[in-house]
Amino acid sequence: MKEKKDSEQNVISFPGSADRLSTQGLEELKKGNKEKAVNFFSEALQHDSFHEEASYGLLLGLAETGRLTEGIRLAEQLMDGNNSNYFEVLQVYVSLLAQAGEYQKVVTILEGVQEEHRFPAKMAEQLFELLELSRTMAETSIEPEPEEDRPDRDWSVELKSGGAEYKLSILQEMKGYPFSSVVPDVETLLTDPEITPLLKSMLLFLLKDIHTDREVEITKLERTGTFIPSSLPPLEDSSVYIETKGLLRDVLAHEEPVLLEHSLELLKELLLYYYPFPPSMPVNGLAAVIHAEAAGRIGYPSKTDDTAAHYDISEKTFCDVKQEYDTLKPNISHI
Repeated sequence: MKEKKDSEQNVISFPGSADRLSTQGLEELKKGNKEKAVNFFSEALQHDSFHEEASYGLLLGLAETGRLTEGIRLAEQLMDGNNSNYFEVLQVYVSLLAQAGEYQKVVTILEGVQEEHRFPAKMAEQLFELLELSRTMAETSIEPEPEEDRPDRDWSVELKSGGAEYKLSILQEMKGYPFSSVVPDVETLLTDPEITPLLKSMLLFLLKDIHTDREVEITKLERTGTFIPSSLPPLEDSSVYIETKGLLRDVLAHEEPVLLEHSLELLKELLLYYYPFPPSMPVNGLAAVIHAEAAGRIGYPSKTDDTAAHYDISEKTFCDVKQEYDTLKPNISHI
């Protein structure tokens, strides 16, 4: 993922951030939590795009979750670089190519490597077997199925008219149309200034649901970034949600479980508005303001100084974040 705002990177790296996130990714991968592992590795690479352990971990995660196109693309990038895990990456790469049916490419790559290097003993048997299988399978050609004609519908026009219910119904209809007839219009809409931030988030989820594994650009809230929809994490797996939820649980879980539930719903609503970008607010301030906002909506008493103290922030920080939230609030649910 690449993001720019006012020509500056929004990801602020702290020493050890990539190492910590990569370690968390490996732990999740060992537990079998493949999607969470992919999210941790991806976040680690936002802090250090050359982190070898995170790069290889992400490659494994993509392979484990069946994201062939993304995995192949990443493997090719790693193969082109000066990577100390060359043969480990090679092994995953040719396996992904074989799964994608690119047997001739497997043959070409492995024969080329054979001419220059000997396969490491620990993986030689598997690579030779894959080479022989690919030679056999490469003799069989399969003609691609003809692509369906593009339906005579202009999704851009339809999503700019009507109310919220109408737009939601259009989004549902789009799921039933061929990939090639939907994605071009969605890509245009994601950078269209007339489309609301919330609708752009929903369009990204549409691309994620139909497993779009190529980069798309999105512009919203004065930010521009490129993302691969199929690899975007769910809201509940984002680091901002996990950290903010943890702070809210620490303060509210035992004394105010009802308030906690309302706070988490407001948090999801705000993160959906920003998605796939993180909010610009500090996490502690965000938790405090969400707490206060939820309390106000359900009639619970709350004082600024007490709420700020619960989340270890100053009253000034609370007021600054509250002002930013209040500015966004009228538009958060607007489709």
